[in-house]
Amino acid sequence: MRLALDIVRQAGEMAEQAFGSDTVHVRYKHDGSVVTSTDLAVEDLVRRRLAEAVPGDGVAGEERPERTGTSGRRWLIDPISGTARFVAGKPTYSVDLAMEDEHGPALAVSALPSMGITMAAGRGIGCRVIANGRETEGRVSTRDALDGARVCLHGKRKPVLRTCVVVDGDVSVLQLVTGEVDAVFASGVDRFDLACLAVLVREAGGRVTVIEEGVVLATNDVLHDVLLDHLETHLGVEPSPPALQTVTRPS
Repeated sequence: MRLALDIVRQAGEMAEQAFGSDTVHVRYKHDGSVVTSTDLAVEDLVRRRLAEAVPGDGVAGEERPERTGTSGRRWLIDPISGTARFVAGKPTYSVDLAMEDEHGPALAVSALPSMGITMAAGRGIGCRVIANGRETEGRVSTRDALDGARVCLHGKRKPVLRTCVVVDGDVSVLQLVTGEVDAVFASGVDRFDLACLAVLVREAGGRVTVIEEGVVLATNDVLHDVLLDHLETHLGVEPSPPALQTVTRPS
């Protein structure tokens, strides 16, 4: 955990410095998503630090080829989670680093450098939220009624949740592990999006279920089963993707 926190702190400083600059170099990947030079630089930094500290560990990153390890541990890097928000000048992007072993997801550190917030969790040691030098325990809400439940929705595939309150979710994981929202539903996610989520939510007392490929539900523990049952008949259909547009960052 100390190693992960130190690496993410350094990587976050690099991301924050680039975020504050006037120029962001952007290109499109084959799937239509955007990647910046900062994504690549941050991932390369994290990989160098891991290679120096734990050379036997495997490393998989969103932007570079995977490195196979020999220790049984593997690190997963999402150098800029929320690249589109980063490009648009929104401070709600994060730098994510997770580690898994033979027992599954084991450790997660997710920093929001431009907001001065870091979430950290490890198997059996709980979830902590560090904001402006102050550390608090991350705990999910205790709401047990679907009516009025606060839910963040991500992705193009939106379920029908007529009795719930849909909440803006730019920092939905933080909102979930601090009890500000009761559930997060996301479509179009990949293994790097899920890597930190699984550990942070579990250690804050919540539950995460991958409903199908690319679709995930994370909740406080008590609402999980009722929301899963609801989503079986109200999951929704993803619309056709829009045409690609050039992304420009406001001055």
